[in-house]
Amino acid sequence: MQQISRQEHGGPVVSILIPTFNRAGYLQAALASACAQTYPNLEIIVLDDASSDNTPAVVRAFQQQDDRIVYVRNHRNRGLVANWRQGVEMARGDFFCFLGDDDTLEPAFVETLLQPLRQDARLVLAFCDHWVMDGEGRRLPDDSERNTRRWRRARLPEGSVDDFLRVALIDRSVFIGAVLFRRASVHPTFLADEARAMVDLWLLYRCAQQGGAYYVPQRLASCRWQPGGVSRSWNWRLYGFEGELFCYRHFLQDPALAPYRPVFEARMAYALTTYGNTLLSIGQRVAARERLRQALRLRWTLRSSVGYVLTWLGPPGSWISRGVRWLRSRFWRKPVPNYPEELFRYTVPDLSVKSMPPASSEEVAPLTLSS
Repeated sequence: MQQISRQEHGGPVVSILIPTFNRAGYLQAALASACAQTYPNLEIIVLDDASSDNTPAVVRAFQQQDDRIVYVRNHRNRGLVANWRQGVEMARGDFFCFLGDDDTLEPAFVETLLQPLRQDARLVLAFCDHWVMDGEGRRLPDDSERNTRRWRRARLPEGSVDDFLRVALIDRSVFIGAVLFRRASVHPTFLADEARAMVDLWLLYRCAQQGGAYYVPQRLASCRWQPGGVSRSWNWRLYGFEGELFCYRHFLQDPALAPYRPVFEARMAYALTTYGNTLLSIGQRVAARERLRQALRLRWTLRSSVGYVLTWLGPPGSWISRGVRWLRSRFWRKPVPNYPEELFRYTVPDLSVKSMPPASSEEVAPLTLSS
């Protein structure tokens, strides 16, 4: 097979970036979907963050059939953000996307999203809807429909997005695995280490400062839902909360987001409460008390109040917190309210408002995790 080049096909190179770590089984489906794109002028970069499974063998097998695949293996694990940033730094394409190592793309994904980006240089990205699939790769139509409604894509018309900041940061409509970015508009520093597990949200925030977005309602990607995956682990939860708070501290101080300040205050209080109760459950009561105290200063809730009291009870407080978590997992089937629902608690912001006083430094002070 001859290397596919920009000159042969008369179109821009598109880079598909696949960060991966110990997902050799799922990686095969992700790679197959990348290779099957109807748009041929691709480079497919697999970013192996020091996997200990047979990921190298999987990639080599695909490389024997498709020489558009570039394999990059880190000798030590660099972590999610650094691995993503490395991909953006390496991308030769005029456009790029991130493909999760357990997700897949529909064959027309690149071709469809590339069209509006080529037609309008003001667009920094184009995104689409996506399917939800189970651990075995089976599509879940009902869950996919609920997911589309949950993140407000069901009411989002096709075309240029009127309020990119609201759609990306308030409605959270943009799934990072269903986005095609314009490389010239995205600097690798947009993937900030401090954003941690919320690096996708921070990236979208920085992109919204560069230009506009275009929405395609077709489901051109599939996201795998896996109960008990890495996102359920204690460390990953803490990693996520720290990144979420980093984002909200900046959002609260951005004059362009001032109309949405009540929403971000509510979300920050919710994140601080959940973060604090998680720390309490694993025995880090001093750190938990500080997070819950900050949550109460932003907004009083029963969860934060009870958690704060439990931090003063010593080990029994942590035992009670773990017990409550166990009971909720066994008997409380109602899902935790998702963030878009917070928006319904407030009237639609007046976007003519240009500025508001930033949140106090005490409310948004940087947080450090106690050892």
